[in-house]
Amino acid sequence: MRVLILGYGDVGRTAARILISRGVETVVVDKTVDETVALDDGAELIKADVTNETFWEEIEIGDFEAAIVALPDDLHAIFCILALKNKNRNMKIYARCNNVENVEKMYAAGADYVIVLPIVTAEMILSEIFGESIRRKMTFENIDVVVYTINRGSRVLGKTLRELENYGVIVIAAECGGEIITELDAKIREGCRVAVAGRKEDLIKIEVELSMAKEKD
Repeated sequence: MRVLILGYGDVGRTAARILISRGVETVVVDKTVDETVALDDGAELIKADVTNETFWEEIEIGDFEAAIVALPDDLHAIFCILALKNKNRNMKIYARCNNVENVEKMYAAGADYVIVLPIVTAEMILSEIFGESIRRKMTFENIDVVVYTINRGSRVLGKTLRELENYGVIVIAAECGGEIITELDAKIREGCRVAVAGRKEDLIKIEVELSMAKEKD
């Protein structure tokens, strides 16, 4: 397998190291990284500007089965996704996204999977709070952790996170517009993702009462 990585910052470099450790041939493209850095990591480097059309005229994308677009600018990422899909319709494309508003645009451009960094960060924090041993104990006691997205029209809009606990659940944290919120006096806004813990019957009740959509696992 051969994978192309566009961008060699923290995300791109971490992805490259994991792929290389698993024996995957990895080629990275970055306009500023030192060639010795990539070579030390075990990756082949193409030093180029991926936003330049000349680069896309010269590179042979058909040699790659997959690409990781790990650019800090979402608009540049969308351009690259379009270019990749145009040159290789069968390529699997995984993209980093910094703003949730651009997720659908990346999928429309041809990305197969979009990773939204603020959301991933929130999920990692929640995973740390509720480790596996705690999860097992909670399951035994009929307690679950669920993340809800607050939709337009929900009756909790404008209320505080603390007020959700009136429904018999415990609020863990919320992610609103990329910001992780643990202060329970914070107001709930449309689009916020709220993680709550509670007994399953209470979670069912809050889902029905507050018109919130449970996220898919």
